[in-house]
Amino acid sequence: MTFYPLEKMLPSEIEAHLEANPIVILPFGTVEWHSHHLPVGLDGLVAEGICRRAADLVDAVLAPVSYWAVGGVPYPYTLNLPPEVIEPLLVTVLEQFGAMGFKVIVPFTGHFGLEQTLILKRAALAVMARSPVIILPVTEYDLVTDIYKGDHAAVGETSLLWALYPELVQLDAIPAESPLDGIIGAEPRGAASLELGAEILQAIASRLAEVSRRLLYETSPVQRADFIEAIRAGVKVLDKTSQTRQTQPKQQVPSISTPAYLAYCQAIYIGDYRLAKSQAEKKYADLAE
Repeated sequence: MTFYPLEKMLPSEIEAHLEANPIVILPFGTVEWHSHHLPVGLDGLVAEGICRRAADLVDAVLAPVSYWAVGGVPYPYTLNLPPEVIEPLLVTVLEQFGAMGFKVIVPFTGHFGLEQTLILKRAALAVMARSPVIILPVTEYDLVTDIYKGDHAAVGETSLLWALYPELVQLDAIPAESPLDGIIGAEPRGAASLELGAEILQAIASRLAEVSRRLLYETSPVQRADFIEAIRAGVKVLDKTSQTRQTQPKQQVPSISTPAYLAYCQAIYIGDYRLAKSQAEKKYADLAE
């Protein structure tokens, strides 16, 4: 199989693809501090690399990577764009890809802070409410929570970039006694590796392709409705978490990655949307206590 970079396609090629396999995958990243050993564009570089492989597996069109996103760590060289600017942009982009004729649209974000995750999934719901398309809004870890739960500049992200651009990982340039400021997750020194990154990369790409194919070819109107309700239930969880963080110290707010939410993500992956909804409702009830 192969992938089709949208920016290099002729109109006739796009028309043929819309007829044969109307899936488009959109990678999203940001410009953000990723400690001293990684480049600020890591999220987009990793997202584009994963999406390129997924598009290759499923013969999808691959849109150019976008670096405009919401949220970021409180460190230098970080863009933190306002939700009121980015969310309407996402809605418009998704809507117009649907108007082009794509039936399955897969916005994939390598930048998966709470705010970005929330507005991406909320934008998908807004478009699906008024269009017949199916939109799969996913973060880097959503479909692989059984093997990778996401981190920031730690073992996972360091390994993923290592598998894609080994020359950009500069762990050896940082003295062992120097802290890696801004990492969220496990210390990458001595644990991150190209091999681990390749394993996670393959898992994410293959599952992204698998779910995209299923949504296009094996989803009835009833299943589409169940899918939308599952995404809606997850958005409710993200929104409640965001609201709670605004009124309480972050450390007092339960992490998104509790067993119920991880089970929700896995149920989306396997296509059991009613189970996914029930797991999201369980997570929401825990937040509401």
